[in-house]
Amino acid sequence: MLIQAKGKVCKITKRHGFCILKQKSRFGMKKIILMLLVALLGLTTQAFSQKNVDTVKLNKQYADVTKDIADLQVKLQEAQSKLPTEQSKAQNLSQESQQTAQQSSEQAQKASSGDYDQTQKARKKAKRAAEKSSDAKDANSDVKDLNNRIKDLNKEIARKQKQQQELQTKLAAANATPTTAAQP
Repeated sequence: MLIQAKGKVCKITKRHGFCILKQKSRFGMKKIILMLLVALLGLTTQAFSQKNVDTVKLNKQYADVTKDIADLQVKLQEAQSKLPTEQSKAQNLSQESQQTAQQSSEQAQKASSGDYDQTQKARKKAKRAAEKSSDAKDANSDVKDLNNRIKDLNKEIARKQKQQQELQTKLAAANATPTTAAQP
């Protein structure tokens, strides 16, 4: 049975022979809905903060990879600008080596007469020719090493650019679709 007392709707119930006035609440359902909304808001806030943490991590990785690519490109440009100089140096040393070897050969023919001074000169020129040949060999080795370094830098740049594209894809996916559940 419902009665109205002091502007409130009350319900009379009988328990064990006693009459108890119970106040009927009109706000019960509203409180439940409010509590559910607060709980849902808490979960989504946690999920969005998780997404932001992931996005921050991806942004940091993206920045690191971009910096690495820039550094590698600078190294590549330095190596490529150094290459023509090294090639011309190797070519010059190779020509000098050939000229010195020719002079040494000519001096050796003069020394075949048995003159001690001519033999000593032939020896010095042969030693000089061997040194020039060694220098030319080292210069050619430097050019080869520089070419290998350029190839390696190009491979590394390609690998980093691929990694950068993957991170761009992940960032686009993270920014496009909001997550609704918290992740551990």
